[in-house]
Amino acid sequence: MSKSKPVIQTHYEVEIRCHFKTAAAACKSIPFLLSCLQHKMVWSSNIYGLELFRSGQLLRMSKTTIDGSEPKYYLGWKGSDSGKFANIREEIDEVITEGIKDSRILQKLGAGKSFVERKKISRELNLLGHRRFMFFRGYDRFGYYRPLDVSLKLMHCSTLMWPDLLEIEKTANTREEALIMEADLREFADRFGLQGCLVREEPPTLLYAARFPAGTR
Repeated sequence: MSKSKPVIQTHYEVEIRCHFKTAAAACKSIPFLLSCLQHKMVWSSNIYGLELFRSGQLLRMSKTTIDGSEPKYYLGWKGSDSGKFANIREEIDEVITEGIKDSRILQKLGAGKSFVERKKISRELNLLGHRRFMFFRGYDRFGYYRPLDVSLKLMHCSTLMWPDLLEIEKTANTREEALIMEADLREFADRFGLQGCLVREEPPTLLYAARFPAGTR
């Protein structure tokens, strides 16, 4: 097994999401959506660190398979949401399929620089005090609409309050750029009449609400 250097993507995720009764209803609302959804990803995610989660951060390990290809594994971290209309979060994604060396995320959590095999990353997170407390799975159909520079993802997860969610996303390199993109997404929502079906909470937050009803958290 090769001791992989971290493949890191650091950026600001800027996104809105809408709920629909069916995938067909989502495609009806946005005329070009169906033609954009060219790929399918089957995924599962383990969420770690309850205290981090309660503070607004997100720590997860995910397995994804796109269009039937070999699965890939990721370690991901998101900072707290700083958006007003859209969700704006600093995000780091690291590919851990073959393990990872000098993980930026693990170092952020207090680990030293070293190589960690993929199957031992969960144990490393436990040692750092961040145990797994949620798991969910689903599938996405996704693509990119170049004229408006947006990524579109139609997610299905039967565990959530709204099983079919459409995410409209942009990616920014700086906080300033993210604010401009937030305004773009507000215009997108107005243009396609999405204001009435917007969902502020992200999927892990919806999952938490379902798994841990008020009074048991």
